[in-house]
Amino acid sequence: MAIIQGDVSGNVAEVDSNKRLKVNLDTGTNPSQVGAVRLFSENDAGSNYLLSPETDQDYRLRISNEALFDNEILNYTAQNTGKYVYRNTTMASTWSAAGFTTNSGNITTTTTGVSFTTYAEFPILGTSSLFCEVAASFSAATTTNTLVDFGLFRPNTANPYNPTDGIYFRQTAAGISGVINSNGSETTTSPFDFIRNINQKYQFIIAVHQQEVQFWIDDVLVGSIQTPVGQGQPCLSSSLPFCVRHAITGGAAGAALSFVLNEYSVTIGGPNISQTASILGQRLYGSYQGLSGGAMGQLSSYANSTNPTAAAPSNTALTANLPSGLGGQGSVTAAVAAVTDGIWGSYLVPAGTVAVQGRRLVVRGVKVDAVNTGAAVATTATTIQFALAFGHTAVSLATAEAATTKAPRRVTLGYMSWPVGAAIGQGPQSGPIIVDFGDAPIFVNPGEFVQLIGKFLVGTATASQTINFVWQPIYGWE
Repeated sequence: MAIIQGDVSGNVAEVDSNKRLKVNLDTGTNPSQVGAVRLFSENDAGSNYLLSPETDQDYRLRISNEALFDNEILNYTAQNTGKYVYRNTTMASTWSAAGFTTNSGNITTTTTGVSFTTYAEFPILGTSSLFCEVAASFSAATTTNTLVDFGLFRPNTANPYNPTDGIYFRQTAAGISGVINSNGSETTTSPFDFIRNINQKYQFIIAVHQQEVQFWIDDVLVGSIQTPVGQGQPCLSSSLPFCVRHAITGGAAGAALSFVLNEYSVTIGGPNISQTASILGQRLYGSYQGLSGGAMGQLSSYANSTNPTAAAPSNTALTANLPSGLGGQGSVTAAVAAVTDGIWGSYLVPAGTVAVQGRRLVVRGVKVDAVNTGAAVATTATTIQFALAFGHTAVSLATAEAATTKAPRRVTLGYMSWPVGAAIGQGPQSGPIIVDFGDAPIFVNPGEFVQLIGKFLVGTATASQTINFVWQPIYGWE
């Protein structure tokens, strides 16, 4: 290596008296003369997949946050009918702590199949990125006449439930490949240079960009597809559901095989999508309906085309016929003034287990409305004081605070009053109660109760007089 010397004429480098190399940095008026180091980030070491970060015209480094649009851990024992559509022809599937398992009966019969699809669909937004991440395994080696597709696609509703549009992984006898599908026209990669082990869990990721789709397995880029010329994006749809499809077509399968789905998530990267945890929970777990692993359907006690039967509230238990859901309709018999807090509606937040989601209930507000029914208000006005009780670990409002139990916490809601002579069907003088908890929502933990409680401050036991009411917490899940 040549020695750099100072005070040498000509086009050579020079050093100063402290043996430091003399460098004359350009001011920026001659960009071609600027010496610089180019910055790259390594996305995949195996294929040397490098990209440079981007700076906007105001010198801000572009960053990408991901917004979670769906996530599910499939460790429960029955289909969540509020989130998923399940179709099958002869081939069966099971839900268990081990995951959602296709072909649980290990059949090899031709012209059979299943599909498992979200009701929700996830948007493809311009230059943003749509990611689908799947944790899954296969119970056997690849075999003939068997297709397993999983990812973001729109399935046919009839056997063999073939994708009509979307982006997904596909396993055939040749191995696993990537597919983009525009209105039935498929473009596929060659089978990936990937040999899977039986029953080993892998992380499969689909990264959807406007001009390219990438397929990753365990953080290794295994393939990509450029958006075909003439297409604006990889698929025709502007939104897609998550879907799994397993079909035996073209003849009997060479051997029995199952696909075991343990978890998936769908996220969008790029735009700044701000949301609270409880709003996120409504998106992931469902709005005003049962959680995976628990009771399905609506959570409020509101039977179709049925009026409630009147009952007298109790302080220690929910009386039969009063609403046992998270909101609903009920009817209470008018009572004389008393100091007793009665349970008008009660809901137990499901306790978490390995098969039931333990989610905190976030109550952001409550609405209560009522009308006088049965008989007009007689010689004494009717006035009821309402409150919300929450956090107690047993149904009784007399539950004591102890090392292993919690007493109810109470938040006042307001009053309803009917004057003497109020007719049947008349509402309270002040109208419905609507309470917005705003920036101080109420959190109810798994295994705790939330209840509407009422107390007659003024009243008489007028024959046949009842108070019909509805109550509705405004809530989300965390």
